Amino acid sequence: MTGEDKNMLAGCIEKMTTQSCSTCARRDDCAFVLPEALGFVLSSLGRRREATAPAPARRRRFFAFMDKVAKGVARNRASRATPLRRTVELHIEPLLGAGPIRVEEVARALGYSRQTLYRRLKAEGATFEEVLDGLRHRLALRLIRDEGLPVKEVAWRLGYSDPAAFSRAFKRWTGSSPRDLSGRKLH
Repeated sequence: MTGEDKNMLAGCIEKMTTQSCSTCARRDDCAFVLPEALGFVLSSLGRRREATAPAPARRRRFFAFMDKVAKGVARNRASRATPLRRTVELHIEPLLGAGPIRVEEVARALGYSRQTLYRRLKAEGATFEEVLDGLRHRLALRLIRDEGLPVKEVAWRLGYSDPAAFSRAFKRWTGSSPRDLSGRKLH
């Protein structure tokens, strides 16, 4: 973990304790990292031996937790939105609740052919499906955590025809179910 990562985590912990995440410029960074870390912590809480574990065992668990957070930060930094990716997301977002997203529609709106859009995204290390999935991930976290919307409503807004499909995707993204996150506020 770099010094910059440690400073970010310290700042995030301070903002979370004062419940001032909503004005933070790094809010989207936390949206990726914190649910994964929360899932790790919640899975550890079920163990009865946790409170009586010797100090070295607790220390190992803490470092495993911090490693998971650091990996989440690194993964988030690696997937930072490029200008093209951001533009594609801006065209996808209003289409989410209207049903399946077709790459042809987005490419046409941007003035590209489907192949040109695929090729340009590939040059930036992304696919259309990854951009769509990443956008849904961020929006799902925001809608559940910040707006407190029911899971069915979030699934509908993100273009999932079935809440169960949304729940599976959410579990893949965060390691926990959307109901687990909606029941526990992160800030």
